[in-house]
Amino acid sequence: MFNNLVSKITASTVMFSFIAIGLPPAIAQSEHHHQMTTEEVKELPPVPQNLPKWMNNKDKNHIYRKRGKYNDDIYNVRPLALDLNAVAVGHAFAYEDLITGKADQLETKTFEKINQVLKNPPRFMPDEANISPTFGRKYGVLEQVFEWAHILHAQTVDVLASTELTEAEKEAEIEALYQFYLDNVPYAITGLPMNMGYLDSQPYSKAFRDKYPKVNGLFWGYHWLQGSMYDLLYGKTLEEQQQAYEQMGKQYHEVELYRTDRPFMPMFAEVSPRFAARFPKIANTFDNLHMLHDMVNDALASEWMSEKQQEEQIQRAIWLVMASNHEGMEAGKTYGDDKLHDHRFMAGMPGMGWMGDIEGYEHLNHRQNNPHIMHQQMNQENNSEIDRRENNPNMSEPEEDHTKHNH
Repeated sequence: MFNNLVSKITASTVMFSFIAIGLPPAIAQSEHHHQMTTEEVKELPPVPQNLPKWMNNKDKNHIYRKRGKYNDDIYNVRPLALDLNAVAVGHAFAYEDLITGKADQLETKTFEKINQVLKNPPRFMPDEANISPTFGRKYGVLEQVFEWAHILHAQTVDVLASTELTEAEKEAEIEALYQFYLDNVPYAITGLPMNMGYLDSQPYSKAFRDKYPKVNGLFWGYHWLQGSMYDLLYGKTLEEQQQAYEQMGKQYHEVELYRTDRPFMPMFAEVSPRFAARFPKIANTFDNLHMLHDMVNDALASEWMSEKQQEEQIQRAIWLVMASNHEGMEAGKTYGDDKLHDHRFMAGMPGMGWMGDIEGYEHLNHRQNNPHIMHQQMNQENNSEIDRRENNPNMSEPEEDHTKHNH
């Protein structure tokens, strides 16, 4: 009964949002078709053979969250909850327009439509399938992969915003949520650190951000919010969370949503390093989810590809980040001619994006230090200090620099 009630409420809310801003729901009038293009045709990587049967499933599969007294507690930080509701609408609008022949409107009408919702968010989390029905029919499995990861997102922040759980109970429940995510349906994304340089170097990569920089800026603004909110909530009282979001929400709405100068999507360990260090697999899962979003965006924006090729490359992109494709693998290890895994980062460490040790890839660390390089530098400094002391036993002990311990 509760799930039926939530479905009715969210559907009504979405309809109300459309009516309030004078926009009808997206109605599929025709299947996506390609116009004449002068874009260069490129060789595409093959789709893996013997993919699991569920990847070709066309049936609607309703996925339900884990039961918990903390569910929907993100509404304790209400402005953040509303902003997260608007994020779902924005993705759905863009995907529906991309595959229904309205790609040429993305930077104008679609952008304004999304922006209006961002400024007037729905009161409840909408069902994206109701907003993008054509996309759901065509890419149902992808939609379910997205939805399952979004449920993990939502329940994790619900736990962090709960006033009924102790900090120890919150940490234990977050671990349980991640295990629930892995065990219950086959749509889980891997928690291993992936090499974003490889994933973002496909023949179709960067097409979306080059063609639609304003809408891509919105998407990466979403990802900034979805990453940054974890350290804002983690280990804080409700009052601290609410006060902190007054500033973060202002930055999100005034700056982050409209940036078009990012070299790459925001990475989780950059924007929430404390939470990422404590829950690296969850941090990696969300980075891999956001990279999958980018790969799908780029494939759909590549007009030189046929619809069939787009579907195949999206299916391949899904499989590249699926947990079942990495079963038995460990962080920090290389498997054969492996460019897919970011083997700089060991188990218990969140990934940081591009690898700099593959020929032809520029190393982008987004102003973050490579942990291996930092470790090597610290060892070299310590060894040099030991050598100096051994060679000069009369050296006095240096005073401890207490500033290094202030975080």
